[in-house]
Amino acid sequence: MPDRKKKRNSHIIKAVLYGALTAALYAAVFTHADTVLAYCSRGAWFAALPIATVFVFSFVHGAFANYLWAALGIEATKKAVQPRVAERPAPRKRPRPRLHLNT
Repeated sequence: MPDRKKKRNSHIIKAVLYGALTAALYAAVFTHADTVLAYCSRGAWFAALPIATVFVFSFVHGAFANYLWAALGIEATKKAVQPRVAERPAPRKRPRPRLHLNT
């Protein structure tokens, strides 16, 4: 039981940290929208900035959501997967090629 509580506290702390980081990222982008737009519209290598920004936001927000759900105790169901043996179809006789001569 103490291990479960320790794990839950760890999830809560991480959820709060990633939540604060997510809020800080959104606040930074919205308060400096003109600067972000100026850099992202320059072209050349700066064209990768919007993609990099989306990856950073996606990672941070995804980590926040993951730790939040874990702290609330909501997890995906884990089903036991049993491998199924694929059935082989019955072998069919293949016709042999024959030479037909018109005689």
